[in-house]
Amino acid sequence: NNYGWGRINLWRSLQAVPTSNRPNVVLSRTNIVNDNNGNGQLDPGENAGIVCYVRNTGGVPATNTTAKLRTSDTYITLIDTTTTYGTIAPGDSANNSGDPFTLSVSPSCPDGHTVDFQLYIACAESSWTRNFSLVVGTPGLDYVTHDCGNCQFTVTRYGALGFMSSGQTGGVGFKYPASGFNHLFYGGFAVGNSSSYVVDRYYESASGDDQDWNTTTAPDGKCRMFEPGPNNFDEYATARYDDSGHPSAKGLVCEQYSWAWDDATANDFVIMKFVLRNDGSTTISNLYAAVFMDWDISSSYTSNNGNSETARNLTYMYYNTSYPYVGVEILDPPRTVPAKNLAIIDNVTYVWPYYGLPDNIQIQFMDATIQSPSGSASDFSTCNSAGPFTLAPGQSAVAAFAILGGTNLSDLRANADTAYNRYWNFPGVKEVERGSVTSKVSLYPVVSGGRLSLAYTGFSGGLGVMVYDVVGRKVEERCWDNLSGDGVLSIDLARLPNGVYFVRLETDAESVVQKVILVK
Repeated sequence: NNYGWGRINLWRSLQAVPTSNRPNVVLSRTNIVNDNNGNGQLDPGENAGIVCYVRNTGGVPATNTTAKLRTSDTYITLIDTTTTYGTIAPGDSANNSGDPFTLSVSPSCPDGHTVDFQLYIACAESSWTRNFSLVVGTPGLDYVTHDCGNCQFTVTRYGALGFMSSGQTGGVGFKYPASGFNHLFYGGFAVGNSSSYVVDRYYESASGDDQDWNTTTAPDGKCRMFEPGPNNFDEYATARYDDSGHPSAKGLVCEQYSWAWDDATANDFVIMKFVLRNDGSTTISNLYAAVFMDWDISSSYTSNNGNSETARNLTYMYYNTSYPYVGVEILDPPRTVPAKNLAIIDNVTYVWPYYGLPDNIQIQFMDATIQSPSGSASDFSTCNSAGPFTLAPGQSAVAAFAILGGTNLSDLRANADTAYNRYWNFPGVKEVERGSVTSKVSLYPVVSGGRLSLAYTGFSGGLGVMVYDVVGRKVEERCWDNLSGDGVLSIDLARLPNGVYFVRLETDAESVVQKVILVK
């Protein structure tokens, strides 16, 4: 037999074995208390308490037991490090819930960071050091599934959509309605400007999926789902990846955000935002951003139909009236900016012969060299492409999409309109075009190195400014009372990291939002 096989930690085993002639105080569990947001975990930028539960597994009392908390982690500042457990009888437990250890977590501590602690326990008879670890923030995952509404949709840590791979491992695809069937074979977010620079995780050929996007490790770019989220997001998720897997990597970084809601007026879609930033040393020109989706509606997927609508920057597919409509809509750039391409891709022509979509064909859909706005009775994929963008070193661009379903075409269109309105009313008020923010106040520049200016003309009254990051967290707030006449105010955001922010301005008469990009 195999009994007895394996390896043990002799020292820890001996420490845990009770003895009849000495105490043995072990750490049973820990609990986070008094944290600022009340979620029972350590998060960046907050103070919290730690309760340590201990137990005497020895054969005699542990007399006058005390404990001291230690860590060498630079993200943690210990505030109250000592506690007293008193005398712990054999077999009894104790805790410091009345006197928790207290600490502060640095605001710069990355999500998913593991902190190693040591609990030094001493009594009149002996002493021990018990080790434990806690994770700051939400641990990262390979993929998460939005499932709070009337659809289910999986997003991943490297831009693959629906599943982790075209082998349909890790994920649920796109289920619509949520209790129904999956209608997606595989999808992916891609960027590119030539056949030699297409970056994605989409299926490439018989050799397998592309491996161009790589999840970043510093900071940890794995997926994190927050439920509920701020600003009426019932679910929002984040991920971060770069083009380091591409043979001609340019230092392009993508920050991925996705949102979903469970209210009945907006639960038929998931919104995805991709913030592209050039961290390389050379300009990336004529870059297109696209979502490719290989939809398979019903088992008769070789008889699917597809169409597109330029008014909504929308592609969609369907089989017959017994099955739902599914599609992709470009949200950002807005509808006033035409999509570069809205294509219904005939897989029989462009995918089947290669067992995938080769980069030299894929880029032709992204840059609209191949245009195919509709198709019937075949196996289709869709391409929604935006751009081109030109990114100098340090510059950013945004592309956003809605992945949506509908019971019929009218319902799909209505859901597309709702998704568009939800996106452009983030975080609660409509974003205005750059330049004049209100009738008497202008905000500039919209691409800034960290300092923003507010110029007011013929103005009278109070002005409030709130700055939000892309996941809805308020990162700055200023207010001025009793302004009069003309003037220029300054807001210093240099302490904030590069990225997209929303500046909300409130006067006595109106409230509007302007999107700005920090590039330092």
